[in-house]
Amino acid sequence: MRAPTPIEQRLLKTQQELQDCPHLAVDRSLTGELGQIFERTPVLFSYLPEWDGVVFSSELCVNSPRITELANLWRSAPGVGLPELGGEFRITDLFTAVRKYPPDLIPSGWPGAELCPELRVIDDTPLTAAGQLAAIRIQRQTDPLEIWYYDMDMNEVQGWSQQLVRLDLTYSGYLEQLVLTKGTYGWQYLFTDEVPFTDPYFKNIRTGLAAMLDHFPGLFPAWDYSDLRRRFAARFD
Repeated sequence: MRAPTPIEQRLLKTQQELQDCPHLAVDRSLTGELGQIFERTPVLFSYLPEWDGVVFSSELCVNSPRITELANLWRSAPGVGLPELGGEFRITDLFTAVRKYPPDLIPSGWPGAELCPELRVIDDTPLTAAGQLAAIRIQRQTDPLEIWYYDMDMNEVQGWSQQLVRLDLTYSGYLEQLVLTKGTYGWQYLFTDEVPFTDPYFKNIRTGLAAMLDHFPGLFPAWDYSDLRRRFAARFD
């Protein structure tokens, strides 16, 4: 078995930290197998005409974890003095994920439906079944590829009619923030200023993120949460 790459090491470390933390209860943890490392676009895509012109940069390839699946569902443990806090993530090998069918998210004619054929799931919450996921947008001659976040109830936000929002993150950037947040519910909203974060819809998400930023620096001192704290504060400006 090969040694994990740097991003794989960080993801596996964050998973181990969840399991080792006495203040958190992990309800599910799954680690798949490591696959072949790619420093450039896998040759397979050169034989698929529909992928002609789609750019998988060297930076994206090198920083894409080749793990068949890495999944965790966790929550604050009872009786340890933590506020209610939880999260879930499930990532899979990018080059497998992008060859799957687009997710069936939004009915035809609804706002954002035109984007769905270009989206491929990179992170979701299958056990929570909250209707939330992150996706990479497959477009020709586009580098870096866009990252979008889907929340089936986001269109309940006043003044916002869509269930999708673009994140200010690249794919590798998404993974780095996943390492920090450990999949805390709603962390993706720290990386968009389009959705009105003070809307009542986000009350529980705001509470959870505030708890994460209050307690994670003490629980996981190896990581720097200063940028996430600044982003959280900025969402109220």
